[in-house]
Amino acid sequence: MVIIIPKKAYLTIVAACVRFANAKIQREDWVEVHGVFLGKNVGKKNKQDVVISAAFPIMHEKFDPEQVVDRYEFSEEEYVNLALIEEKGFETDEFVVGWWHSHPGFKVMLSGLGDRKTTLYWQSINPLAIALVFNPDRLTRQVELPFKKGDPIIQLKSDPGFKIFRLDDSNDSKSNFHEVEYRIEGYESIEQLITSTQKFIIDVTNFFPAENVPKTYEKLINDQITKFNSLLLGTEEYLTTLQNQGQTERIPEVLDNQSKDIRKFVAVTSNKIGTIKEFLDYLEYKERAIVIPHIEEILTKWDAAVSGLDKKLKELSKKF
Repeated sequence: MVIIIPKKAYLTIVAACVRFANAKIQREDWVEVHGVFLGKNVGKKNKQDVVISAAFPIMHEKFDPEQVVDRYEFSEEEYVNLALIEEKGFETDEFVVGWWHSHPGFKVMLSGLGDRKTTLYWQSINPLAIALVFNPDRLTRQVELPFKKGDPIIQLKSDPGFKIFRLDDSNDSKSNFHEVEYRIEGYESIEQLITSTQKFIIDVTNFFPAENVPKTYEKLINDQITKFNSLLLGTEEYLTTLQNQGQTERIPEVLDNQSKDIRKFVAVTSNKIGTIKEFLDYLEYKERAIVIPHIEEILTKWDAAVSGLDKKLKELSKKF
């Protein structure tokens, strides 16, 4: 049995988990994230693989400093969203093939009865269902953290940050569990996967906040528009100064250099916006209906601001 994981599903897990456990968040405030997989079982009855088509973030646990053991429970809204995801799968003859969650900063395993009960539930519905456990620390530091104090930290190599498990006995919530083989598609090599995903984590840390997503992106866009307008105004003022000082022979060269700087700024900002658009796919399912339209509206402000750039630069050229 092999689990086939597409690149987009893997990055969804990484982004959704790192969003709530990264270098900008105090380590003691890191929280677990929980989601499900859509896909299908393929192959002959006694030799089937699980092919994942998509990963969906459902929820993150609510941080409680008084809680000794981390707990997370589905709300009514989250059960509704899970039903919507299952309905989405029916449209393509797919179904929930398992679940995933994070262990931010601690050992990758099925911990306690909660993880096993959840895995038991999905295996009772689908005998081939899986449980994936991801730890961002495992990926970034390439180490397996100890289960308890005194256990050694194990150095890893080319590890994608997770393991996949199944219960030995799908009728017993206290059952032992075993690891399952997997393959991540979309990368030339495991080394490329590790390198590119570690860079991806930096983008998630910088551009995918745990809270106030629309507000964060709106500030970013407003700041970039202000800088863009300032560059245009600064260019015109510089050219006006050259003209007033009788240095008109310098104007073509200065305008060319300023135009290149402005276009470079636009390109860099557009790349950031491309990252923001990508991250919309990594939002928790319950956020999407409200947050995505809001952010798309915010991003149109940037499009409107730069849409007439060529015309504005031509007008400056004619003016001077």
